[in-house]
Amino acid sequence: TGKTYGEYEFETQQFAKALMDVWLEGDAQGKVFPFPKFDLHVDQESFDDPKQLELLKYACKIASDNGSTYFIFDRDEVNLSMCCRLKTTIKDMYMIEHPESMRYCGFQNVSINLPQAAYRAGKGNIKECMEEIKLAMDLAMQAHLEKKEFVHGLMTQENGTLWQIGKDGEDGRPYVDLEKATYIIGVIGLNECVQYLIDEELHDSEKAYKLGLKLVAAMNLKAKSLEDKHKLRVTLEETPGESAPYKFARTDIREYPESLQYIKGDIDTGAIYYTNSAHFAADAPIDIIDRITKQGRFNTLIESGSITHVFIGEQKIPTESILNIVRKTWEHTQSAQIVFSPEFTVCNDCGKVSRGYGRAMSSAAHSPTE
Repeated sequence: TGKTYGEYEFETQQFAKALMDVWLEGDAQGKVFPFPKFDLHVDQESFDDPKQLELLKYACKIASDNGSTYFIFDRDEVNLSMCCRLKTTIKDMYMIEHPESMRYCGFQNVSINLPQAAYRAGKGNIKECMEEIKLAMDLAMQAHLEKKEFVHGLMTQENGTLWQIGKDGEDGRPYVDLEKATYIIGVIGLNECVQYLIDEELHDSEKAYKLGLKLVAAMNLKAKSLEDKHKLRVTLEETPGESAPYKFARTDIREYPESLQYIKGDIDTGAIYYTNSAHFAADAPIDIIDRITKQGRFNTLIESGSITHVFIGEQKIPTESILNIVRKTWEHTQSAQIVFSPEFTVCNDCGKVSRGYGRAMSSAAHSPTE
């Protein structure tokens, strides 16, 4: 068309508003859409430009109503987001001149069980714990390299399983270039790792918090060392808490009985886990701004996905209060991403959605909930 992307700002804002209407409404029964995620990028223009501020306020209303909005802060380098996010600098001039050629691949995530590294090192042995973590990262990198070799074979065999994404496209580049992919090493259970070493959780004292930062900084340096050695992009990620924190905890109670003193959850029912990534415990008695500020300091060391959950239970925080928190997070912290996480109960019979956990349904017959 001969026009720049900026000349379509009005149309893109209209399109964004239409999408936001759907995220606010939810599905036919009012349930929140888990995917596609509502990733909203925030920078200074989000507050200075009246039209952008209007959209930001609407996003805060959605966060207040159902928690769909993920606020991603674009501070310096480019933040690329779909599910998680990758912080990067675009140096490829062809990609800068042809943004439609942008293609990024997080190859896989191999996560490190930090509490187990501490158990192996022994009580109070911080130096040995760091060595155990580095050994685990070497093993994680070996897993990446072996899978890379296997996938390369699938991508280069004509008409093979992954040949379509391995062959050159119209721009002369493959859809996925394994040499430019990001090889992710995940972080799980930093809180329990620190707790085992010095008998304090991350939120308990400045000493515990600084030890957590020291451990993640050492992991960041190790990742850079692996990058230099293998000539591949290697980054840390705050592993999302789906199954790995549960799996690691279940494994450790069999192999390391001392872990029973540190795992979270209900041992009797088997619903046990380690705290997500480098986060503070979900039930840590600290205020919202402190949690965002302190967890945000870890975000500078973690180039792939990182996030701070603001757990609000059945509370409904006013839109203006959320906007104020987002503004303070942008101006006064190093946080990369925040999300307000309310609790909902869904009736398995009628599909009714109620705010809060375990809230009674409208009819006694509607008892099964999730």
